[in-house]
Amino acid sequence: MTNVSSQKQDEIDLIELLRVLWVKKVWIVLAAFVCTLIAGVYAFIAKEQWTSTAVVVAPRSTDLGTLLPARAEYARIIDDGNFSAEKLSDSLYGQFKHFLLSNDLKRQFLEQSEWVKNYTKEMTEEQTRKYIEETVSKYLIVHEVDPKKKDLTELDKISLKLTFSAETPKDAQSVLTEYVSFVNKYILNQINQEFKLGFNLHLDALKFTKEQMEESLTETKTVQVENLTNALNIAKKAGITDFSKGSNNAISIPEYMLGEGRLNISDSKLADGTYLFMLGEKYLQAQLDIAKNSPIVYPTNYYSTERQLEKLTKLAPQLESVQEVKAYHYLSSPDYPVVKDKPKRLIILVIGFILGVIISSVIILIMRKKPY
Repeated sequence: MTNVSSQKQDEIDLIELLRVLWVKKVWIVLAAFVCTLIAGVYAFIAKEQWTSTAVVVAPRSTDLGTLLPARAEYARIIDDGNFSAEKLSDSLYGQFKHFLLSNDLKRQFLEQSEWVKNYTKEMTEEQTRKYIEETVSKYLIVHEVDPKKKDLTELDKISLKLTFSAETPKDAQSVLTEYVSFVNKYILNQINQEFKLGFNLHLDALKFTKEQMEESLTETKTVQVENLTNALNIAKKAGITDFSKGSNNAISIPEYMLGEGRLNISDSKLADGTYLFMLGEKYLQAQLDIAKNSPIVYPTNYYSTERQLEKLTKLAPQLESVQEVKAYHYLSSPDYPVVKDKPKRLIILVIGFILGVIISSVIILIMRKKPY
């Protein structure tokens, strides 16, 4: 019986509350209108945010421009059998992703960006610095894919998503495009400088090898001419004009060495410049004339070194042509956003209306319970 009475009392109280609210409905509607108006003003004056999105993957062979034939030619010249277009593409893309994630490079890009300069021209230096830091952390985002994440698609594994948010869709798209281009230009410059450093070191090593062989053979020829000249002078003083047989049919050393015996000069005392005069004046003069007038004969590796050096020197100017090269391929270029992130005006208006109804109703009910 008590429960029934309590239930009836609750129903009466609820009906009474609804009656009071209905009586004050004009005030509730007015309050809801005011709150909706305030929300509407905020919705239309609040800064908008639009986000442009791009998706990149490793560059294709056609994206490598003049860099691919130049690097391929270099590999052929130095006989690098490990070179391939795929390895070059992977190397460039790896560097591209690495520098995209650099906050320092993001700051460097924003500091030189004309868009940022125009946007912050009315700001103080401190405000500009704060805006750039906020942009680096909140608006210019490189979305890394966690390799440990389950259910990754093939696209997730090979692609990289980039986003930039601005107050207009045009700014969002243009700044993101500029950022990708800025990073691409930066890493190509870095990679090319590193490659040219190794290229020049290899070039210097070849030049050194060639010079060493030239100097060594030139010195050898100089020593040979000096030895023959000294021996010739001694032979002249000694009166040894030619090799001859002795009266006892013994063979002289020069004849034995040059005649039927074929004695190897390197196995005899004639290998020492001291005994060269024993070859006789005629022989020494002939050898000296040949040594002076004959060109130096270089070994085979000298000519291969010279040929490689010539080809690399000719290739060097081509290493500068990296302007049309891309270290990435757009799977989806920066889009022009058609739906803004915020403010969501309709949602804000609805929330404003609901808050107006709730707040006015609560105030009416509280005022009703106050004693007069």
